[in-house]
Amino acid sequence: YAGAVTGATKARMGTGWKVFIALMVVVTLTSLAGCCGMAAVSGLGGVDSNVTLTDSVAVIHIDGVIAGTGSSIDGIINPEVMSSYLDQAEADPNVRAIVLRIDSPGGTVAASQEISTEVARLSQEKPVIASVGDVGASGAYMIASQCDEIWAQPTSAIGSIGVITQIPNVSGLLEKVGVEYTVLTAGEYKDAGSPYRSLTATETELIQNEINIAYDEFIRIVAEGRDLPEDDVREMATGWAWSAIEGQEMGLVDEMGTYTDALDRAAELGGIAGDYEVVVYDSYAYGDLLSYLLGIRDDLDQLKSLTPDVAPLAPAVPR
Repeated sequence: YAGAVTGATKARMGTGWKVFIALMVVVTLTSLAGCCGMAAVSGLGGVDSNVTLTDSVAVIHIDGVIAGTGSSIDGIINPEVMSSYLDQAEADPNVRAIVLRIDSPGGTVAASQEISTEVARLSQEKPVIASVGDVGASGAYMIASQCDEIWAQPTSAIGSIGVITQIPNVSGLLEKVGVEYTVLTAGEYKDAGSPYRSLTATETELIQNEINIAYDEFIRIVAEGRDLPEDDVREMATGWAWSAIEGQEMGLVDEMGTYTDALDRAAELGGIAGDYEVVVYDSYAYGDLLSYLLGIRDDLDQLKSLTPDVAPLAPAVPR
């Protein structure tokens, strides 16, 4: 009985601490939001394009894995968030050009293509420069290819044009430890790609066909964005990531330069003479942060894991 009382007391204390921490985070974030607004007004950069007062270059970070679901808290670049930033940069008359600061190994095909489409559209309205840090590969390069110019360091990793789907098979291990796994489906290929059995020849052919479609789309997008013949891009589409200095010789990169060089070039293309403001759109989602602190996100993830349907198999750009 004493142990039960102690456990209940600890549980109440744990909940109380979560509420306290959440309140402190709200206060802190509110204060930071005020500071960001003041910084933007004073010309030091901020997160709200509505308060820019002079000619500006907007910076949008693509830093992490690209996927259709997830948030910056998970290290995910989400198309919905990216689209909102791109729209914000387009709508602000004081933003004359945009720099995409890229440091990403890529991600899923559809999410990368969605962001690429938005970048290509925006580049018709305002200059967009890609500035690659350590790596701009696979889906991240697909996005960069839609910019007006790509700037990188000589040793930045560039390219990795290719598609991969990885399907584990743990049936042998389960058999050794005496575990049986029964899957009930309606639909001949509903469990294609299941890790509990080998693929059939037909399933392998079907999945390979989907990969080939994504691969051809990748090549087409890069060829159009870089103004290169598709046959030339296909020759380079081996899945290999080159150094940027090699990529420049192949037509995958325009210039060697730092992040600052890319900012200056964007300002030049945007017609800015003299000084300019840098407006950084950051990707932290306050709601997601609060969810993590309160433990709500973990509960939601557990509920998702209990859903009876399996997510459809989709090819992923290699990460």
